[in-house]
Order: sequence, then C-alpha cells, then structure tokens
Amino acid sequence: MADSDTQGLPAQQEIDARNSAFWDTLCGTGLAQHLGITDDSPASLRKFDDWFFALYPYLPQYIPFDEVAGRRVLEVGLGYGTVSQRLAECGADYAGLDIAEGPAAMVNERLGRLGNGGRAQCGSILAAPFDDDSFDYVIAIGCYHHTGNMQRSIDESYRVLRPDGLLIGMVYNGYSYRRWCHAAGPTMRYLLWDWLGIGSSPIATAGERAAYDSDTRGNEAPHTDFVSRRHLRRMCRRFTSFRAFLANIEREKPFMRRTRDELLTTRWPSRCGLDIYFHARK
Repeated sequence: MADSDTQGLPAQQEIDARNSAFWDTLCGTGLAQHLGITDDSPASLRKFDDWFFALYPYLPQYIPFDEVAGRRVLEVGLGYGTVSQRLAECGADYAGLDIAEGPAAMVNERLGRLGNGGRAQCGSILAAPFDDDSFDYVIAIGCYHHTGNMQRSIDESYRVLRPDGLLIGMVYNGYSYRRWCHAAGPTMRYLLWDWLGIGSSPIATAGERAAYDSDTRGNEAPHTDFVSRRHLRRMCRRFTSFRAFLANIEREKPFMRRTRDELLTTRWPSRCGLDIYFHARK
C-alpha cells in the first residue's frame, strides 16, 4: 500500500493498513527464494519447513506440540504456515489469524491438503474475532511487536483464553546484543524509561526495523517494538503466571568467529539473545 493510501488515517488504522500490505507477502519469502522454492507444492513446503525447524531448533522447547492434540489452539501471525501445519498434524483443533490475506490463504491451503477442519482468517488480534474463553492456547511467534499495540494484543489474548489457558509468544528483546551494538542510544533511552521511568520508550527507526524484518524489495516492517522481559512481565500482569526466556543469535558483530550452529550451543543466546519467548498462563 502506498503512503498516499494511508494518509489521514488514525495512527493505529494506518499501522494496520501498512501491516496488511507488508505481510501479505509471506514472511520468509526471500529465504524461500534463496532455497530455490518458487511454488507451494507439498514438496516445496516440506523443504521450507525442514529448513525452518533446522534454523530454529529450539522452537519445540517453547511450543508444546506434543500437548495440543484435541485442544483448541489459536495461532496469530501465520507467515509461511510452518508452525500452523505442525500444530494441525499434531491434532490441534486449529484456528489461525493474520492481518494479511496471503498468510491466511497459505495456511488454509495447507489445512485443506491435510484434511484438517481448522481455518485461518484475516483479522487483527487487536480486535480478535472470537468469543471470550474460546482457546486453550494462543500462540504468537514474532507477531505482537509489529501490531503497534502490544499491550492490546496481550489483553485480547487473555480475553479469548479459557481459564488456565496458555499464551505462548515470541517478541524482540530490547536488550539484545544487536540492540546494544547497532542502536546503543535508543537502547539506553529505553533502559532509562524501563527501569527509572525517565523519558519515554523510543520509537524504532526505519533502519532499526530493517535490521530485523524487510521484504524482498528491501522495505522495512511498518512497525516494530523492542521490549525487555521486565516490561513484558508488566504487560502480562493479569495472568496468574509468567515465564520468559532469551533465545536466538546470528553470526554477526560481535559474534563473528563462530558459526550460528556453534553459537546456539553457547551461553550467549540465553544472556543477550535476539528474542524473548514467553509463557503466560491465565
């Protein structure tokens, strides 16, 4: 969507509109092209999925695939549908939600091939189109930091979860090594706000957003929030329990001497990793 198409919209509506356009191209498309994937055939999707779980080998530590059979599961932010398919294959009573049509269509194609009765739809977690107390799990990997209102995303997740239901999420770590190396000033300002209440939480620049997410034309994600575990805990204060874990690392400054596979075996991902995975139980 061109900038002129969103001029004059209220701030949240503008973010929604830009997110819908940006994420309509499936997250991971550039990497799929790098792998030589040019279609959505079962063989191509299997190749992508194998690559995805090899890239994030720790993901099953945080998403309990072996526990979702027969449970009502909402996934928010669908991308290429890799996690969606695994959830469906594991027997989840599946529902999907994405701000863009493209990912929802991909997941529905996958579910149809599996003969799964689940369905993905286009919509916003900021106004989740589901009744209260509808789901045993809400799973949102790499989504809520793009919505423009992470607190509202979490609150809506709380609303649609059943009592004792579990929110499983991943958001970007505001104190990761990448933030300190490449955005030290904003990271320090965020720390002063987060711990001392001084100033305000800084808004990520285009360059900071591009360091994490860009499309095949090099455009950065429309909105990205970087948060701490401390901040995230505050946002999840309505939940009865909260746990957060740091994960993920890349072969980049200051970690140039080892491969990513080697880095994943070190203590660094759990000390200053790129991502925060969290479990919040209602």
